[in-house]
Amino acid sequence: MASQDIALTPTQPATPQLMEAPRQPLAVPVHGRLVSTAGPELKYDLLEGVKEITVGRHWDCHIVVDDKRLSAKHLRIYLEEPRNYYVEQLGSNGSYVNEHALKKGHRRALQHGDEISLCMHARETRAKPFAVYMFQVPGSEHGVDDSVQSRLAAIATPQNSQDAEKRRQHKSLQWVHQTWDMRTVIGSGAFSEVRLGVRVRTGERFAVKVIDKLKFTTFQRGRKSRLTLQCEARMLAGLDHPGIVRVNEWFETDQHLYLVMELLEGGDLLDFIMKRGAFSEDASRRIFAEVLQAVEFLHSQNVVHRDLKPENLMLTARNEEASVKIVDFGLAKSAPQSKDCRTFCGTPQYFAPEIISTFHDRTHGQRPEADCGYGKQVDMWSLGVILYIMLSGVPPFDDQEAGGLYKQILDGSFEFDVPEWSIISPEAKDLVEKLMIVNPRERLTVEQALAHAWLKQPDSRASDDMGSCVFGEAFDVKRGEPPTGAAEGGVKRRRTMEVL
Repeated sequence: MASQDIALTPTQPATPQLMEAPRQPLAVPVHGRLVSTAGPELKYDLLEGVKEITVGRHWDCHIVVDDKRLSAKHLRIYLEEPRNYYVEQLGSNGSYVNEHALKKGHRRALQHGDEISLCMHARETRAKPFAVYMFQVPGSEHGVDDSVQSRLAAIATPQNSQDAEKRRQHKSLQWVHQTWDMRTVIGSGAFSEVRLGVRVRTGERFAVKVIDKLKFTTFQRGRKSRLTLQCEARMLAGLDHPGIVRVNEWFETDQHLYLVMELLEGGDLLDFIMKRGAFSEDASRRIFAEVLQAVEFLHSQNVVHRDLKPENLMLTARNEEASVKIVDFGLAKSAPQSKDCRTFCGTPQYFAPEIISTFHDRTHGQRPEADCGYGKQVDMWSLGVILYIMLSGVPPFDDQEAGGLYKQILDGSFEFDVPEWSIISPEAKDLVEKLMIVNPRERLTVEQALAHAWLKQPDSRASDDMGSCVFGEAFDVKRGEPPTGAAEGGVKRRRTMEVL
């Protein structure tokens, strides 16, 4: 390769696993940089005047990675004026840009702070990633105003202080674009999206919940909801527990409110079950105990979550040994008394009977307003539904059956009737039954659930046995029918709703 074609200048020596093609140093400005993060720190400078570099196994690539999983020329990074960077996948084994998978022929724009991982995801747990780079544009890390790193504890102040805090947190759209890369959507709801947020200056990765103010206001007025735009932020202000998602900061523009939260790499519990099938008892026992401990903390703070479901339980990694954290406090409410909650909200498959009864009684005026309502025990019912799904891979109620979903819930009509239950212990079934008692006064409290005999049992198998943690293929919501594909099998996703 001619010296004028060389695009990279090493700032540290190469390793046997990651080599560079021989070249002559060039004293020209640097317009981009790749920083290796999968081993010894190596930096590769993209020099002015060079519009393209290649990565692969072949000796004439600009970055040579000596690994048989790579193609001879695996990918290229190229520049189009004015200063627009792109990556193109050339090899058949693929790559990742942040959370986005690249297949052969795919192209994707690059921005400062993007993470490029060859062949496998950068946070793969089964095999250690061998080639991961962070893309940087020199100069982008300077001059960005992110001095406001306020924690949400500052929100829980008198109203005049809240107003002052709100003014300090108001940002321009230009500031957001300069400070954050939020191109990748990783979840969505009725009036919000969760995006992968990469802080441009440092490359740090977060989950950023972006709430659309207009959609929220339309929702609020149409449903006569008592939720406020900052409800979730205020709720999370005083919640510090390892089983609850941590919020790092918040800010807003004229159109959106942004909550910057820790990024939980494992995805949600429902996605895991849909792809892998029901959990074993041992895995269910460990994870369910963690969820109960987080709910115990919430209830000790007089907080009712009101939307507990597998989608709102996030795993910290993509394996069965991961921890779990509760997320999405958009419907959470402070409720010191047992009937402080009156809103018909949540996700229908996980409704407790008293939520349905409260809506019915308020709508038809069958009981005085003061006698309507529900409290913390709705979370316990939802936990019973979650445990049922974890152990069997299907929901306890089928909205296709005669009588409808709400009638089944009000009657407490569910059975242990799918094949997975044949290997589940009586103690596990007993806990499910006691969490899903129609009368909330007879239903287990969180303290009683934590003391249940099933949670005291030792694991019956080694926790690191991958095969022991999952029963097998997920079953369809129509019980007993195997899935026709991963997107159709298992428990289907349910949208959160709020109706008055």
